Amino acid sequence: MKIRLDFVTNSSSVSYIVSMDADMAEFFRKKNNDFTDDARKSRIYDLLSRDMAETAEKVDLAGAELLVKPYHFEKKTDCAYDGAPGNGGEPLDVASLGDGELWSYIFGEYLVNAKLASELKGFGSVQVPRDRTRLREKYCQRADCETCDRRETPRCHARGA
Repeated sequence: MKIRLDFVTNSSSVSYIVSMDADMAEFFRKKNNDFTDDARKSRIYDLLSRDMAETAEKVDLAGAELLVKPYHFEKKTDCAYDGAPGNGGEPLDVASLGDGELWSYIFGEYLVNAKLASELKGFGSVQVPRDRTRLREKYCQRADCETCDRRETPRCHARGA
């Protein structure tokens, strides 16, 4: 029997907003000699920064110009991970991956497993609900207990807190 105590849905659909400060990302890449010693970072940087430059929206946030783009994918089918049973528990050989497979790796390791900001300075990501209305309808907003229609009912999530 599998018991889950965290956020549960019937779907593995996720959405992330990725941000990039192009100047900071380029500075970090140059500071690290264009990732000549790390082919994995070089491929990921090249694919992600090119996609962001071509398709992301420019926004001004707190005086910084950022590129931002939402990425939507299915965790069960669109993600690849280091150490997965399908690759014998070993890290994936990123050099041998095509662009589609590399996107799966970025989705799995760099977004779901949150490696993006720690490994590639100038980039960031945040998970966001794919359907905010459904999320609000289905789950309690504890910060707003005073007006919540589930308050003091069996469906109130704050009761067990």
